[in-house]
Amino acid sequence: MSESTGPNRRKRIRAVMEILAAHPEGVANTKDADGIFQLAIERVPLSPAESMTNPSNQLRGYSSLSFDSIGLVVAGWITKTDGIWRITPEGVKALDLYSGADELFGQMTKLSAAQTAARKANRAEQLRTVLVSRNPAEEVFRTTSALFVQQGLRDGTSVFDPDRDVWTVEAISEIRQRFIDAPDMGEGTFVEKVRQQFAEASDDARLLMAELVTWQVLPAVDRAIGFGKKRERISAVLQTMDEPVAIPEQVLSGLKNGVVMPGQAMNSNTFQAMVVVISVVEAYLQATVETQQRVLQDPWAWKSFVFGVKGHNFPTQRNALLYMVHPETFTDSFSDEDKGLIRNAFISHDADSTGDVDRDLFSIGLRMQQESGKHIDFYDEEHKPLWKKGSSPRPNHAGEVDGEAAEPLPAPGNERIPFPQADVALSGRVFINQEWLQDSLDLLESKRQLILFGPPGTGKTFVALALAEHIARDEAELVQFHPSYAYEDFFQGYRPVTVNGTLSYELKDGPLRRIVDKANRAKHRNFVLVIDEINRGNLAKIFGELYFLLEYRHRKINLQYSAEAFELPDNLFIIGTMNTSDRSIALMDAAMRRRFAFRELHPAHEPVSGVLSAWLKAHQHNELGQEPAALLEQLNKKIKDAAFSIGPSYLMPKRGELTHEVLDRIWSSEILPLLEEHHYGEGKDVLRQYRIETLRAERSASESAAPKDATGGTMAPAEAE
Repeated sequence: MSESTGPNRRKRIRAVMEILAAHPEGVANTKDADGIFQLAIERVPLSPAESMTNPSNQLRGYSSLSFDSIGLVVAGWITKTDGIWRITPEGVKALDLYSGADELFGQMTKLSAAQTAARKANRAEQLRTVLVSRNPAEEVFRTTSALFVQQGLRDGTSVFDPDRDVWTVEAISEIRQRFIDAPDMGEGTFVEKVRQQFAEASDDARLLMAELVTWQVLPAVDRAIGFGKKRERISAVLQTMDEPVAIPEQVLSGLKNGVVMPGQAMNSNTFQAMVVVISVVEAYLQATVETQQRVLQDPWAWKSFVFGVKGHNFPTQRNALLYMVHPETFTDSFSDEDKGLIRNAFISHDADSTGDVDRDLFSIGLRMQQESGKHIDFYDEEHKPLWKKGSSPRPNHAGEVDGEAAEPLPAPGNERIPFPQADVALSGRVFINQEWLQDSLDLLESKRQLILFGPPGTGKTFVALALAEHIARDEAELVQFHPSYAYEDFFQGYRPVTVNGTLSYELKDGPLRRIVDKANRAKHRNFVLVIDEINRGNLAKIFGELYFLLEYRHRKINLQYSAEAFELPDNLFIIGTMNTSDRSIALMDAAMRRRFAFRELHPAHEPVSGVLSAWLKAHQHNELGQEPAALLEQLNKKIKDAAFSIGPSYLMPKRGELTHEVLDRIWSSEILPLLEEHHYGEGKDVLRQYRIETLRAERSASESAAPKDATGGTMAPAEAE
């Protein structure tokens, strides 16, 4: 009968735990005299059977101990880091709790099995919900990049020196002044230039710049940017500090474990790549806390934010930032071209496309992970031939193969650039808070058709145009509907023309067809068509068969005046405005209501209720203070039908001057005639009921009648009851 090695294995595992408990600093994972293997063998000598060699020419006793120690790690009782074994607090407790070798080994086995089962279940959940790491090297990268997200973006503290707050608006602004606003375009390397640019900078700016340089080079594999080169770039900034700090070990480990070939464009244009990183971080630090929280929690909000930051397009660096913050959602392909090819090769059906290549790749990755039970690498030998023609080396994710030259700056790809985030400039332009504006942008980007509705003077057209110009800049157009407007005016139709004195008809394109053609020629750009007074036209007559395409952007139809197949492109967005005093939403065609999202602008509710007050504060030279806002509020309280409320735009003259004379003129020539029309036939004395003097008297009486608190101040209604 063969000799049983079980008792020795169990005793040796306990010996390992006792040795580690006696050496909390750790013991080397070696077979030397002071190594963990030799120390354990001294306590529990090898039996004859254990002294025999296995097919790998190793002693069976050593192999058994190495294998059994895995259970200690899985159970959470020891760690193995950098060739050193250390006992954990849980391991110390286990030694005290389980006195015998058999009991300790048995508990380790149970706990290890439970942890393994839990990990398998968690792995299955991960394969279903997130893009998992392809290998340990990528896991190290993700862990390291997460430091910049957690400590830098989320907490504002230094990644290198956590006791310092350097991810601040002040530090990033100084970096912009020294690096972006004063570029060094002369001879010299990036390292030489950055030393000069930051020679007189504050230590906070120097430290933040060093960390941003680190973050930018972090994804690159060693053969793209060697570890020594990475360290040289970072040290070039750190060495300018008055009180230099060291690069942490975790960061150094991450720098050795790059995951992609970023491409010649990112390597040879280090300045432009850093400009993108700095600009995105600056925009993030200047954003509201709500925006910061949203983009770190929501990968798609982060994508919109990154591509919405103004500046050079440089899609490879922007794509890299998507992956660096949300690697569980975005792939490690930084090339727009490669992304499109991969999506087209592996998507199950065209109808499954969302129109967003990253969303499509995320869905494809999840599906293929669940089918294979592992991470999918689209650049490996199995998958790459299915989507990319040419050589076999793994590309650098910028569309070039190692060693080939790249364009100095990348050209825009075919994928649509996400909407810019609502910023301070947009908010200041329309006097509406950023949160409401961002919600509107998100809704439009998702639905593609949006209607702003409300009473007269609520700024619907002004806000619509501001949103359109914010999204599309020069690619925003305006058209206004009216009762006689038709399909031929809006899209395409035959129009009379005179040729050599003879009347004939030519097929002419309308504003929708023209902007569609422009959008098809520039798929990466956003185009917006603003339809003012959309409810004043006969929508069924104007849109015709285009009704269908508003909901099904990826389907094609035949046109009334052309045999060609036609579709509405994904990069075309429509914003309509609707005056509710003319027509209620309830009276709109049901099919049209289903195809548009709706946002109300009403004087009694946010965001419109605070617009006039904000405008008056911004125009402090006006002599009326906040009285116009109070008068408008009093006026709307007297108007019973909410659809006929008066918006603040009437009291916001374009020249920005609101004197007593201007206010009286607006009231008598614009507001009172509007109210007279509203109350026509009711027998009301509109002039007496709504004139400014009446409203002022009512406000004064209301304030006088309000109960006073102990200090003489007016009490709130709830306090007065």
